[in-house]
Amino acid sequence: MKLSLSFATVFLLFVTPSTHAQKSKPIEKDEIAKWTNRMEECPADQPPHFWKVDYYDFKGDGTQQAIVIAGTCMSGTGGPDIHSVLSRNSDGELEEMKIAEVDPKTYDNLFGNRNYDLVAENGLLVANVEDDPSRSKIPLIIRYKWNGKEFAVDSIHKTGIFPTSYDCKKSLSEVENAICHVEELAALDVQLGAAYTALLATLSPADRDTLKAEQRVWLTNRDKQCAPYKGWIGCLTDFYQKHIDELKKRVPDPSPKQSSSFR
Repeated sequence: MKLSLSFATVFLLFVTPSTHAQKSKPIEKDEIAKWTNRMEECPADQPPHFWKVDYYDFKGDGTQQAIVIAGTCMSGTGGPDIHSVLSRNSDGELEEMKIAEVDPKTYDNLFGNRNYDLVAENGLLVANVEDDPSRSKIPLIIRYKWNGKEFAVDSIHKTGIFPTSYDCKKSLSEVENAICHVEELAALDVQLGAAYTALLATLSPADRDTLKAEQRVWLTNRDKQCAPYKGWIGCLTDFYQKHIDELKKRVPDPSPKQSSSFR
């Protein structure tokens, strides 16, 4: 019995502190680079490009986990392909902390090249999801809380549908649907609708048909030239603003009133 207790005491004194030291060892950038290359099967001479490496104690055990945003040899031109939170296991090796998946419909207000940032905020992991930096508001924010096994979804906040000149609930083209979900573009569409209606009211039946045909061509070109990808909000903004200005210029000035005369 004495021998057994002595052995247990020795084990606790020498093995346990060593294990804790392995888990609490700071996570270095070079170590993260090796981990990302191994995960993506990238050659050692192609290190990842780091957008972010931040640290936070999500587990509340005094250790720092690493929030990593990086692009690897597999990312191409699409932006970072690593969005991870890394910790150490009991052997001191890096491991990825699981982030819960959300329903794919959560992303239905995003278009084109979707990407996101990860930040620590009030003890939570926050994903700020965007599709174009020109948006005035972040369209989707997902907050996660560590529950001991994974980052579980704590809350989801997303932008909705904004008023346009057409019904956003109907079956729409990709561009039309995207406009419904971007406040600035929806406002421009309303302005365009007003300018178009104002010009239409001044025309003869034949000229109205011509304007309607011109508008159909403009809509086709809009969808082709400003398909949601990089810079699509800027493309649509310019496309709309130019057409609004053009339509307004075509509206004739009201005829000056004739002054009445008693002579």
